[in-house]
Amino acid sequence: MGLLYCKRWLRVCNLTSCPVSSPSAESGVTLLQLIGDLPPDDSQAGPGGKPAYYFGGQDGLTAAGQPALAHLPNPFYRDFSLVFQILPSSPGVLFSITDASQKFMYVGVKLSAPDADGRNQKILFYYTEPDSEASYLAASFTVPSLDLVSWTKFSLSVFNDQVTFFMGCDASGKTVKLERSPDDMELDRGAGIFVGQAGGADPDRFEVQYGLPTTPLMRT
Repeated sequence: MGLLYCKRWLRVCNLTSCPVSSPSAESGVTLLQLIGDLPPDDSQAGPGGKPAYYFGGQDGLTAAGQPALAHLPNPFYRDFSLVFQILPSSPGVLFSITDASQKFMYVGVKLSAPDADGRNQKILFYYTEPDSEASYLAASFTVPSLDLVSWTKFSLSVFNDQVTFFMGCDASGKTVKLERSPDDMELDRGAGIFVGQAGGADPDRFEVQYGLPTTPLMRT
């Protein structure tokens, strides 16, 4: 199973040359729709000279979050991919879809702190069934500690009952079993979608630069 089989794309990145197949008909959500319409001087140069936005820290942006159902279908996609291009300065939540009360993340991606020797850290993928009491860590992938001076590209692909992690444009990936209900994931009416945080569902806000996509954040 690889990226070619993914039916839905949710992008928080500037994806360039990874081998993917696009559906014949698309609609999309852009990064700017999720973070708001920002003045040009709030961006910095990212990969390929395209705009990048800095979240967190004293000078960074804070994305307040958006109503998830303004951007996402309900039920949520059964199969989808999340693709990131980031320049991280800290651990924390990169992206999340939360319940209305922000108790948990329906879907979330988080970067852990480096381990004790500083060599590795983890990409954490949360997938939580409705009516849960807390976020459920569905998969964890160990990666070399991300470089603080160069951009990192990675993706997570959910297909059937598996989640696959791809680093860069590596087509091989690492796949683990995803434990989830066969039922559709129904988002509640007040569900939120966040970039760089998870509202009250997780206190760890991310300090990061995001590359501005040239394609929609979400493809359907």
